[in-house]
Amino acid sequence: MKNLLARGGIEFLAVLLGITISLYIDQKLDESAIAKNESSLLSDLQVSLNQDIDYAEIILDKIKVSLNAQEKLITFSCNEVDDLNSKDLATLFKNVMEGSSSLFPRYGVYRSLVSNSEMKYIENQELKEKLISLYDFQFKRYENIDPIITNRYQYSLGDFLVNHFGFTTQQSSTAYMVINKDAFCQGTLRKEIMKINGMTKIVYKMVNGIKLSMNTVSGLIDEELN
Repeated sequence: MKNLLARGGIEFLAVLLGITISLYIDQKLDESAIAKNESSLLSDLQVSLNQDIDYAEIILDKIKVSLNAQEKLITFSCNEVDDLNSKDLATLFKNVMEGSSSLFPRYGVYRSLVSNSEMKYIENQELKEKLISLYDFQFKRYENIDPIITNRYQYSLGDFLVNHFGFTTQQSSTAYMVINKDAFCQGTLRKEIMKINGMTKIVYKMVNGIKLSMNTVSGLIDEELN
């Protein structure tokens, strides 16, 4: 009887040990799958981010060109107009219009993370918070102001340049352009440029802030992947 009980106890322990080992293996497999899933998601996100960082740098360069041209036109004196030719003026106007360039971030991977409830696989809390701040707040604020300034460039300033100088961004020749001295000397051109100058500076700061945040997030992803 004792031998039977002993044998039964051993068999029970063996079964219990087998279940424990099986659960342990399953847990490790689950952890491994989660880690692989997180790594894959972060890799995809980093590719998207790096593309947006490069894109943001291009947009920042264009806005810089615009701001430099705006400053030249704002400080342009009436006496300098006689020395200005149509080609140089067209170049200044084209450079000013670069300020309407917009940043269109790639939301695909982030939206997939959110819609598929995959954010839970990202264990780094700081990274998660930075992602939410970047995509749900910084990008959203930028997207709210971007149509306003684009409208100012394309319609308000664009119409002014067409009506007073015969300039359009699509033209390949300056044959139909006129150098409207009154627009310079009476300050109407300066007034139109000033309308967009302040907003353009705000947009530059916003895009630069977005780029810095993207660099931070990309660095955190590097730490996670390595």
